[in-house]
Amino acid sequence: MRSFFVLLCLGVALLTIALVVRSGKLMRENPGEPINAAMRQALAGKAYQWSPADAALLAERFPSAIETPNGARYVITKPGAGDATPQKGQLVTVDYAARFLLNDEKIDASADHGGPYNFVVGQPNILPGWSDVLHQMRKGERRTIVLPYWLAYGEKGQRGKIPGKVSIVVDVELIDFK
Repeated sequence: MRSFFVLLCLGVALLTIALVVRSGKLMRENPGEPINAAMRQALAGKAYQWSPADAALLAERFPSAIETPNGARYVITKPGAGDATPQKGQLVTVDYAARFLLNDEKIDASADHGGPYNFVVGQPNILPGWSDVLHQMRKGERRTIVLPYWLAYGEKGQRGKIPGKVSIVVDVELIDFK
């Protein structure tokens, strides 16, 4: 008898839930939007845009620049050889010189550190914009790359050296990759 009563209560509960759900009485105003505020913010994403000053400089100094899907822009200044390009996880050797877009002030260069710079494409300690552009380059190719702040040093910058939300220009030559 006790089992029958438990099953009866369970059936009534399921029937009540089914009727409430079917009637829509507890429906939210916007059913396509997540309930959690943090989830709404995460799903909204950020639509990054160049600042007006950066956009004006890009139009003036790099009118023929090619834009990547992530927002980096580049100009090929010397074509490379062959068809092979570096893939994620490969070690690349580059010569580079980086400067601020707005005032052309030097930030860093591989020559300041004793010569070519070696790193692995796609590693988290490398600027995201580098990996975005380098995986398309051929050996010996030179490019002038313009990285927006979201692909360079981000909103916070680098303490004591690079302010936040600054775009940079990197002249890079892909010497070798393995």
